Order: sequence, then structure tokens, then C-alpha cells
Amino acid sequence: MQRIAVVGSINMDYFIETEVLPKIGETVLGENFFLSIGGKGANQAVAAARLGGNVSLFGSVGDDENSEIIIKKLEKENINLVNLQSVKGTPTGAAFIELCQSENRIIVVPGANAHTNIDYVQSIALELQKFDVIVFQLETPIEMIEYLVPGLYEHGKTIILNPAPAKTLKQELIEKVTYITPNEHEYNMVFNTNESMEELLKKYPNKLIVTCGSEGVRFFDGSEIKLVPAIKVTPVDTTGAGDTFSGAFSVAIAEGSSLQDSIWFGNIAAGISVTKKGAQTGMPKRNDVTQFVKEKEYQDEKGHTQGN
Repeated sequence: MQRIAVVGSINMDYFIETEVLPKIGETVLGENFFLSIGGKGANQAVAAARLGGNVSLFGSVGDDENSEIIIKKLEKENINLVNLQSVKGTPTGAAFIELCQSENRIIVVPGANAHTNIDYVQSIALELQKFDVIVFQLETPIEMIEYLVPGLYEHGKTIILNPAPAKTLKQELIEKVTYITPNEHEYNMVFNTNESMEELLKKYPNKLIVTCGSEGVRFFDGSEIKLVPAIKVTPVDTTGAGDTFSGAFSVAIAEGSSLQDSIWFGNIAAGISVTKKGAQTGMPKRNDVTQFVKEKEYQDEKGHTQGN
């Protein structure tokens, strides 16, 4: 198993469940409230670790009570936190998530995540070179990623970039990243183009991987555009599905699976994750994915294909 480094955001997530979303100036009653550890970096690290990945998390927390809770939880997930940065006088990042009829709206306050910057990564750049697969997102300063990626590229590392929240990427960064995984709503902004998905996929064979929710995931293998289908589930909370896909995808890539098989593995994990509330609560363990595959193979043998 190759070693995976996740460089990204770490938050405390505040969830509010409601039957109706408030309009501007309106107050409504919520149905439920709960806390969960989040941030795209932490989420993807947890997803990868639960699926058997050898994972280290690089990022920043504040010097508040939330940071203590988060560190204890991540350690229980068997994630290496040796290179985590604690920023004095700054709160840990936070996300405020409204859940309504299985959909969500999210406001993120970066807090200490803003300090996962060039100054920080200069101190851990050599350490990152010890890893085989490095995973990034865009909830931390993009200048940090632009600083790190050229060196990692020169050392032949596998670089996975989940460009969320969406920002336009420089062409030189795109060229040096191994895999870019925007969703169907993000790719135009990420690549600063009005081209169709099909046109863009053909420009970046085996690099651009577009997640399309319940439809599945599309990529161009050099000959044709492939659709790797999503599994069929009844969603309860879609928060964290994309992060689960990224974590699972990174594990499969680290294990040497083909690109299509890695996407399928990610799709299974993401599908399972949306059946429970909370970004990390629903993230499956390896046994969950293995059991799903066994059940699907059994259904296929009986002639009742399920899940794709």
C-alpha cells in the first residue's frame, strides 16, 4: 500500500435540519441540531483511512476546544497527525450546514485553515516527498497548492486535486496534476471555459474526472468517454459524498487499481455514505464496500443486477 498525504482543511461542522429553508429576514423552526468533524481535508482523510489507506493529514487547527475534540477523533481514525499545525489566537475552521429534504446549503468560515499557507508548507515540503499519493482541495489558500505541486510533480508523485469550492486553475497547475475531480457544476469555472463536458473531457484524457451525482462519473480514456455508474441508494444526507469519493478514489489509486476500477470503488463508497446523516458519519469502512460488492455479484449471478 502506497502512503497517502491529504493536505487540506479541518473544520467543526454545525448541522441544522429543517423542513423548510428560511428566506431573507425569515425565522423558521429547525428539526434537529448536531456537531460533526468536517472540512474537506479531514473528510477525505477519514474516508481514506476507513477504507484501509495509510493516511497522514497536513493542515491547521486553532487553539480552541474544537481543535482538541477534532484531534482526538482523527487519532481514533488511525490518521497520522504529526505534521498538523496549531495556530495560536485563531479559531479552528467551522462550517454551518443546513439540511433540507436530503439536500444541503453550506457556509464555511476558514479560521485556522487560512494558515495552511506557503509559510506552513515550506516547513513540510520535504516531508511530503516521502508520500506516494498527495490529495488536495481548495478550502485552503490555492497559492500553497501552486507552490507545492511543481516539486511533487518533479518527484513523480501522484497528485489528486478535488477543486472544491470551485476556483479557476492556472494551466501550469492543471498540467502537473495527475487527476482533477470537479463535479458537473464546477468544471466550467475550474477550467475557465464554456466548452461542453464532452469537449473538455477529450482534452484531458485519463486526467479529468467529472462526478455527476446520481448519474455516476465520466472520464475520457483516450478512445471514448466512459460513464462509471453510481450505485442506487435512497439518500438521507448528501453532505460529504464528494469527499468520500475522493478518499476512496485515492485509496484505490494507491493500491494500484486501474482508473476505471478506482472510480467504481469511489462510487460505491460515496453511494453508501449518503445513506446516513453527517459528512463523516456515513463514510463506510472497507468491509462495507466489500459486502456491497459481494451482494451485487450475487444478484448478478441470479440475473437481478443491482447498483449499476
